Order: sequence, then C-alpha cells, then structure tokens
Amino acid sequence: MTYCVGIKLNAGLVFLSDSRTNAGVDHIRTFRKMIVYERAGDRFM
Repeated sequence: MTYCVGIKLNAGLVFLSDSRTNAGVDHIRTFRKMIVYERAGDRFM
C-alpha cells in the first residue's frame, strides 16, 4: 500500500509519498515506485 500527500501552495505544488512495502511484521523492504521529472535549473516533480 502506498501513502501519498499532495499540497497546493502559492509557490507551486508539493507531492510526497512513501517507498516501503510491507510483507509481514519482520519483512519490511523499500521499492522504488517514484519517478522524478525535472527541468534542469527550473523545477521538478
């Protein structure tokens, strides 16, 4: 399950999410589910 938050500010948008997968109490792993889109020197998401 992925948890995420989006916030709209006057300066732009902010997006946050987790990257943990839980396969049981003792089997917590991370998995890359996020992608960064960037315009160099300007902005990114």
